Amino acid sequence: MIRFFAFVACIPLFIGCGPSDGRLSVSGTVTLKGQNLDQGTIEFFNEQTRTGAPIADGKYNIERDQGLTPGTYKVSITSGDGRTPADDPEAAPGPTGANIVSKERIPPEFNVKTKQEAKVESGKSNQFDFAIP
Repeated sequence: MIRFFAFVACIPLFIGCGPSDGRLSVSGTVTLKGQNLDQGTIEFFNEQTRTGAPIADGKYNIERDQGLTPGTYKVSITSGDGRTPADDPEAAPGPTGANIVSKERIPPEFNVKTKQEAKVESGKSNQFDFAIP
């Protein structure tokens, strides 16, 4: 019985404990031409790390276990229109033989030529919102 009470008394010491890798959750909103981006992908990257999340109804969320360590990251946002075939002759066809790669709706300065950055900091909310014109 004493062991049981000793074990129960120690439980609060173990809750929330575990290896601390310094990762932080990151979230925010993305708008395109003043409207919530219906769907897409956001990625945060630097020389050591790359992680991302889907964007749905203008919102994204990267949980702590997949999150970022403190530092400055480039940000890439992509969203295909889902209906216009890409004019890329090297794009692989889909199972039906159609080119399933769709035209990018997001301007290059938000993805392939990104100028977007986010500074992830301990003790901050790490909410990053992006308004794409």
